[in-house]
Amino acid sequence: MMADPDNYTDPPSFLSHLQRNPRLQPYDFWPLVADSTVIVQHLSSVVIFICCFVGIYKDKVSHSYVSTLGNVCTVLGWGFWDYWVAHTEAARVIPKPTATPGSQSQTSENDRPDDQYADQQRSRPSSRDSDFAGLGLNLNPRGHFVPGDGAHPTSIPATPFAPSNPSSASSTTSSHIYTTQNIASGHHPFPSTISPRNQRRLATLKSAVLIYSGLYGLSPILKSLTTSTSSDSIWAISASLMCLNIFFFDYGGEVGVKYPAPLSMNAAVMSSTVLASRLLSAAHVFSLMLFSMEVFALFPIFRRHLRHESWRGHLALTFALVLVAGGVLGFVWSTEGSWQAILLGMLLWSLVAVLGMGGCSWWLIRLQHYKNVVTGPWDPARPVIRDGGWE
Repeated sequence: MMADPDNYTDPPSFLSHLQRNPRLQPYDFWPLVADSTVIVQHLSSVVIFICCFVGIYKDKVSHSYVSTLGNVCTVLGWGFWDYWVAHTEAARVIPKPTATPGSQSQTSENDRPDDQYADQQRSRPSSRDSDFAGLGLNLNPRGHFVPGDGAHPTSIPATPFAPSNPSSASSTTSSHIYTTQNIASGHHPFPSTISPRNQRRLATLKSAVLIYSGLYGLSPILKSLTTSTSSDSIWAISASLMCLNIFFFDYGGEVGVKYPAPLSMNAAVMSSTVLASRLLSAAHVFSLMLFSMEVFALFPIFRRHLRHESWRGHLALTFALVLVAGGVLGFVWSTEGSWQAILLGMLLWSLVAVLGMGGCSWWLIRLQHYKNVVTGPWDPARPVIRDGGWE
C-alpha cells in the first residue's frame, strides 16, 4: 500500500474552512450621507474663500467688507465656543465626598478633603530649609498641588473644585488647586483674582492681538512677495496648494485635537499668501490674510465643536454654507452680480452637493461588492485588539 504524499489533502474537506470577508462591515446609505456633510462644509468654505479673493481682485467686493464680516462671524463663533468649553469644564467637576458626623473622628490624613488638608499643611512649619526649598508647593495624597505661604503658582488651574465644607469656602477660594498636568506644562498664570474662564478669555485676546499685529506688519512684505512671478504661475501654485488642503484635511478629527492636519492648514495659508500678493495694496493683503486665518485655522475648530455639541446645528451650518457658497459663486462669476445669478448659483451648488453626497455614498456601497478577502486556517494568526484586550 502506497503512503500519501506530504501535501495530500482530503478532497471532501478541501477548503471547507475557507472564509470570504470575515470582518466585512457593510455600509449604510444614510450614515454615509451624514458623514459626508463634513466634506461638504469644508468644500463650501474653500469655495467661499476663493470667491472672496476673486471679488476683491476684480474690485467687485470691498476688502473691508470681507474682513469685517469675517471678524463678526469669528466673534460669534468664539462666543459659542467659550460657552461650550465652560459647560464641558463644569461637567467635569468632581464632587468631594462628604463625611458623616460619626466618621469625622476616624478620618485619616489621606482621606481628608483637599481644603482641610491644605489648611493643615499651611499650619505646619515652613519647609523652605529642606531639599525642596523654593517650590512653595505641597502634594497631598489625592494628587493635587496646593500652594503654601508665599507660593508662586506655575500654571493656570484647570478646574475649580468646590469645597465640601461651607465654613472653609473663603480659604479655598483664596487658594489655587493645581493638577500635576498643569504643573508639568510650565505655563505662567494671570493674577490669582481672575477666574479660569476669564484667564482663558485673556489668553484668547492676547493671541488675537498678536495675530492682528503680525499680519498688519507683514502685509507690505507679502504685497511684494511675488512681484517677479507671472500670474499664471501664481494661479497654478495656489490651485495645487488648495488641493493639498482639501485632500489632507482632517475630516474625522475630534474635539480637543491641538494641531489637526497641520499640512492641510499650512497649504491653505501658503495658498492664501501667494494669492494675496497679487492684490493692489497692503490693506487688501491684510484683509485677505486675516480672512484666510479665520476660514482655515479657526472655523474648522468651531465646526468640530458644533458637530460634537449639536447634530441639528451641524446640519443647519452645512445647509447655510452650501447656500452661501452657491450665492457668492453666482455673484462673482456673473457679469452684473444680479439676484438671478445669486439664486442660480445657490441652486447649482446645492444640486452639486446633493448629488455628490448621495452619488459618492451609493458608489462606495457598490464598491463593497467587489471586496474579496479570502482567509483560512493556513493563514498566519493575526492578533486583534479590541477594548484594550487581545483576541
